[in-house]
Amino acid sequence: MALAGAPLGFAQAPDAAVPAEAAQPNLVKLLPQATAASKTLTVAVALGSPPDDFRNQNGETTGWEIDILHGVAQSLGLQLELRPATFDTLIPGLQAKRFDAAVGQMGITTVREKVVDMVGTLLANEQFAALASSDIKVNSLEDICGVTVGTTRGSREYEFAQSYNPKCEAAGKKPINVLAFNDGNGAAEALISRRVELFWLGSTAVSYFVNQSHGRTKVVGSYTDTSYLGVALPKESDLAKPLQAAIQHLIDDGTYQTIVRKWGLEKGAIKTAPLNPTGTPS
Repeated sequence: MALAGAPLGFAQAPDAAVPAEAAQPNLVKLLPQATAASKTLTVAVALGSPPDDFRNQNGETTGWEIDILHGVAQSLGLQLELRPATFDTLIPGLQAKRFDAAVGQMGITTVREKVVDMVGTLLANEQFAALASSDIKVNSLEDICGVTVGTTRGSREYEFAQSYNPKCEAAGKKPINVLAFNDGNGAAEALISRRVELFWLGSTAVSYFVNQSHGRTKVVGSYTDTSYLGVALPKESDLAKPLQAAIQHLIDDGTYQTIVRKWGLEKGAIKTAPLNPTGTPS
């Protein structure tokens, strides 16, 4: 991740190659007729959050979620069509059926499961990053009352901050000053330029950012228990079960393990791809 000169979104991706998948007849036959006829899987992607979904130094869309999507499409015998979007437009776009699915480091929550279907792909939590010189430590949201925090529009983090502010005020403290950016890069760059004191997002993005900052930043706390990230689809989509089965195929044939190793995400690896999981996984 370039912290000087190039935008953060144009990060260097790992060189490890992911083997291509052959179309699996048992998966292809699960496809709804319209998708089988179109031979295309259309997915909206919230770019700007390495290592999840971003453009590399060559302007190519990449990331661990992109690698999974390529494997899924290949297994289903489909062409993958990626449509760049901002995070806050993903669920409205799914509800309007503008695309088949969406990704963007999207946490699976019971609230989201009420309006979209979601298939789990990785386990993660949320983290806070600060400049290396910062003395901020985050053990609970009370610790960020009065702190300027950068995150993304439409994110859980933004909602958590807004809902916690009455507690800050009840404790006689200033509210969390949460600034919402179009993508994770914007929030991360705001930390580097000192426009915010903390960068708050999912652990995949924050850990990657800190590792690529060459000692200029550090992780200073986390929030929420471990939960699933996943692919979202319109509610009751006929593609939900085929997509779930294709992700499970990647897990079973070892391709999934290749992907998580490539991006340094082994700690969040799963053995089963759940559809609409609830509660905290064990």
